[in-house]
Amino acid sequence: MTHPFHAGTFIRLAAALGTLAAMSAAHAQGTSSAPPLTMIIGYPPGAIVDTVARQLASDLGPLLGRTIVPENKGGAAGAVAAAQIAKARPDGQTILFTAYTSLQIAAALDRSLSFDPVNDLLPVASVGRPTTLLLVPHDFPAKSFDEFLEVVRSQPGKINFGTSGIGSPNHFALEHLNAAFGLRMTAVPYKGAAQMLTDMLGGRVQAIFSSTSLAAGHLQSGAVRALAIGSPDPSPDFPNLPVIAQRGAPGFNAAGALGVFAPPGTPPEVAQRLNTAVQAALKGEATRQKLRKEGIVLEPLDAAAFAAKYRREAENIAAFIRERGLKIN
Repeated sequence: MTHPFHAGTFIRLAAALGTLAAMSAAHAQGTSSAPPLTMIIGYPPGAIVDTVARQLASDLGPLLGRTIVPENKGGAAGAVAAAQIAKARPDGQTILFTAYTSLQIAAALDRSLSFDPVNDLLPVASVGRPTTLLLVPHDFPAKSFDEFLEVVRSQPGKINFGTSGIGSPNHFALEHLNAAFGLRMTAVPYKGAAQMLTDMLGGRVQAIFSSTSLAAGHLQSGAVRALAIGSPDPSPDFPNLPVIAQRGAPGFNAAGALGVFAPPGTPPEVAQRLNTAVQAALKGEATRQKLRKEGIVLEPLDAAAFAAKYRREAENIAAFIRERGLKIN
């Protein structure tokens, strides 16, 4: 069966290919004659998402022959920025860098969204995920993950666990932890990870999930203790810590994964060029070392593999939310 080739489709494709050609020519000439590319960052300045995004932006400029302009648009765990991209023109001028796990959760939890995070965003390039640790204060009566489980089971409902709010990746991880090990901890929502960590040190909450970059100083001083790895894989920096996903909670992941997205309708040629550039940037030794210091585990994927992974994870998250009966209050 044949399909008519509409004029609007031709115009959009021609515009995108023109942008692509300009990008290629500028790169070949070592100039930035192509218009700037805006990278919307889904979180505020200072967050680990912002740190990784700005490093990537500086690497992508020379690879694409364009100036990359980072623009922070935090709010609603990345949903504000994602909504902007979902409605942007698919002309290769604007992309999104964000921690996308919260969008997958929102797709199943938040019916008030003005867009569909699964179908209204085009996954372009996977970047990686931060190494995430289960932390307790130094005076918590457990020095191992097994002891932690025993303490929590002995005090049902009395252990307060800090999260970044209902529907955030670490709230989802807390629910998964409770379900997998028969625990009952109480979620205490926060607007930021730094405040959550401060309150744990002050005794308001007894446990949190945290990126290694945020916790590094407190780990070195002995103010907090790491009991387990909440991200999916072992960490060479913490070889003696158990991985929760390998200790009775298959699929467990407290780390919000990082990736690049484009508006829906972006031509495959443009998306592929962006993907190729991101993968090339992640192979640079200086970039790898810098992200390694931030605790980022790189996960470069081609565009098709990333799109499949994004949808598969969203489906698994939605199934778990239905099973647990989670709702936004």
